[in-house]
Amino acid sequence: MLDSKMSDSVYHQETVDANEISTEVKKITIPPDIELESQNKFLFYGLLTYIFIFYTQIAARIPALSPLRIEFLVGSILLLAIGFKFFSGELNFMENKINLAGLLFFTAAFLTIPFAMVKSLALETFINMFKFSAVYFMIIASITTERRLKIYFYLYLSLVGLIFVEPFINSLFGKGFIWNNGMWRLAGTTSAFGHPNQLGGVASANLPFFFYMMFYVKSKIGKVIYFSLIIMAIRVVMLTQSRTGFLGVLMFGFFVWLFSKSKVLSLILGIFLLIILWQFAPEQTKDRFRTFASIEKVMTTDRSEVSDAERSRLASTFSRWRLIQRAWTCFLEHPIIGVGLRNFNSYNGRKYGLWHPPHNSYLQALAEMGLIGFLAFMYFIIVIFKNLRESKEIQLNFLEDQRFLYYLTKAVTVYFLVRLVVSTFGQDLYANYWWVAAGFAVVIYRVTLQKYQYVAQLAE
Repeated sequence: MLDSKMSDSVYHQETVDANEISTEVKKITIPPDIELESQNKFLFYGLLTYIFIFYTQIAARIPALSPLRIEFLVGSILLLAIGFKFFSGELNFMENKINLAGLLFFTAAFLTIPFAMVKSLALETFINMFKFSAVYFMIIASITTERRLKIYFYLYLSLVGLIFVEPFINSLFGKGFIWNNGMWRLAGTTSAFGHPNQLGGVASANLPFFFYMMFYVKSKIGKVIYFSLIIMAIRVVMLTQSRTGFLGVLMFGFFVWLFSKSKVLSLILGIFLLIILWQFAPEQTKDRFRTFASIEKVMTTDRSEVSDAERSRLASTFSRWRLIQRAWTCFLEHPIIGVGLRNFNSYNGRKYGLWHPPHNSYLQALAEMGLIGFLAFMYFIIVIFKNLRESKEIQLNFLEDQRFLYYLTKAVTVYFLVRLVVSTFGQDLYANYWWVAAGFAVVIYRVTLQKYQYVAQLAE
């Protein structure tokens, strides 16, 4: 799984082979832009404060802070300031097509509200969707230099690490487990990331960041720290018994292998690592994993035709397949505008005292937002990939001083790919994963373009 050709020497060889500008220009180190650093300081420090509050869930940890609603307060102040700067012309909305794609996605989501089965639910979901996207607006409005990008990224990485390191430590003492779906599963320490599926999703989705930073850092201590965090995250995914988390780990390994230079060696190391992980996996984890092998049977066999024991073991898989079928039927009956945000639950009805979403983000988009919303969502995804691809092309072909940007671009790309696959089995349509990736894509492209323009000016 490990990319053996990501050493410093090979990394530089890759850039030299692709480079089209003179060696003299290549070797110039781009100085920090003092003017850009002085812009939007309030917004930048506000962004750091907001993500600290959001990912630590400090109000949940300190109940006395809960009535203050500090996350809502800080977020509202920052969004008002950002809105003022956009309308005053200080921030250029047309700087990047992702902004337009995001606006189209929001517009499509908003259009479902008047036609929703339960309008109040659609409106509430739209508001929550906007809250999750707030971090995107904060990122693009405040991160103007590579230095700021590094500060934000390392804080983000530290906070994500906190989310799964705490449960990992608890698990060592037999704590943090809850009874869910007929088994003991490791849960998060705060409500926002408390459900085992949420914890497993966060731990697996962010593996690319820790992996590529392990190659970026030069110190052995740093490499050991990142490797240890990867092992902890995978162990946490095992203990959550989350199949979407398992899938995230597998997709992480697949895409790392796909983008590696030495695919044979990476494949051998990957298989070896999987064998080790399987040996140390809890028996419940193995049982949950084995249910993937029964997907074809679930899709082709009526639930009443299997034995009671097998029906019990595959109950969750049968339920998810039924939800997928219902989501497709819902789309066929409401193909243009859908039934409204989060309204599939109302369309499907309550089962066993619970309201279940489709557990497939793309079918959820079709069912709840129709073709209009689905196409807007797909366009949003495509533009994010286009930004990342163009950023990498500029980095490899024209820049020498871009090592951090190079590895971060690869990490965000794999992170986004993993989320796209995992969302086939998840309910992430209104989550913040897309907006985190979109924010990174905008500022990576922005900083990469700044460096390219600076080098181009020196070359003239």
